[in-house]
Amino acid sequence: MKTITKFIYFGFASLALACGSIASAQVPVTPADSAAKAAAQGTAAVGAVEEMVQFTSHSRWHLTVNAIDKFGLVITGASFQKSPGSPFIYVLFDGRLGEIFVPYHSDFPRYYDIAGFNWHPLILTPAQFPAPREIIGDGKICKEKRDYVAWMQAASNPNGFEPVRLSRVRIGEEVVYFSVLGAGNYAYIEEWTFRDDGTILVRAGSTGPKLGGSPEGHMHNFTWRLDIDLNGAGGDSAIWTSHNEIFALGQNSSATDDAELIPVEQGLVWNPKKFNTLRVEDSTLKNGSTPPRATSYELVPMRGGTSRHTELFTKKDFWVTRYNPDQFLAKDLPNYVSQRQSTDKQDIVIWYTGSEHHEEHSRDEDKNTVPVLWAGFELVPNNLFDHTPFYPNP
Repeated sequence: MKTITKFIYFGFASLALACGSIASAQVPVTPADSAAKAAAQGTAAVGAVEEMVQFTSHSRWHLTVNAIDKFGLVITGASFQKSPGSPFIYVLFDGRLGEIFVPYHSDFPRYYDIAGFNWHPLILTPAQFPAPREIIGDGKICKEKRDYVAWMQAASNPNGFEPVRLSRVRIGEEVVYFSVLGAGNYAYIEEWTFRDDGTILVRAGSTGPKLGGSPEGHMHNFTWRLDIDLNGAGGDSAIWTSHNEIFALGQNSSATDDAELIPVEQGLVWNPKKFNTLRVEDSTLKNGSTPPRATSYELVPMRGGTSRHTELFTKKDFWVTRYNPDQFLAKDLPNYVSQRQSTDKQDIVIWYTGSEHHEEHSRDEDKNTVPVLWAGFELVPNNLFDHTPFYPNP
């Protein structure tokens, strides 16, 4: 296997040159327990590409991307460095889809596009995805560099509260990787975005002609498997957050925000009224604020609805399991959690399902090939920085 290392610089030439001249004594180091997991799994598959992504903010991501049969795009060994003098923080051991479940409204067919097939990533070409995009990974991965609005600050009128202008605006930078898993008539886009502030955005989308040209409605349920090794494999815990509105007759409402430790393996139901999220927190990793606060990564859903079917693994939206190198398929999640092993300060894996709905007798715009519909989530760092990242804007 030939591993390719890429160094990516963003912004104008002068900024890229400035970034390149900064000497950083810090290098990415895989924690010992995560390294032992990787060694037990064997060498990486052919086509893996190692990336060192450096931004003009001087933050960096180090990670490996690969597009493999059955699962498609897989991210491994992702570490983030927030400044040249800061250590790399290990975040993600392995991220991938654990299932794409496609049940049709008439109850048949019901496809397991990962467990039931061995679909292949499609070859992408520069003609199809022209510059500034780049094709890497044996032609199976597209990489794109983009900007995004990170934050703004308004200056208020000194004689009142009404903002009169924007005093600060920060345009952030991100790198996007995607591959396309060919699944019969459908093409599944698997996309991972890494931002300069440590945030990770993950999406999956389906496109292509409907099966046999049929107008029958169906669902695409994407379940991701996220082996988050924050600061290493051991010592991680899952925290379930919820927002609760409190109503009393004849009184104004109040609210509370709660966080609950998930002590054992289990599935969890997302409640739109409670704004549920799932945080992965390390027992020892803290930031540099006063007093130091525990660092975590929070899975925040981006969803248009909730899909439920007769299959037991679809009854929950989140799952928390203990790491097991043989557990990769979402359809078996009820069996994975049956032993109810402890998940407090352990090596844990979290699973999340987001769904798309292709409506019955859908619109004419879907007649030839269906435009991409997306499902996804964000992995947002909490207390990784000591303040708003890169404030004030340089």
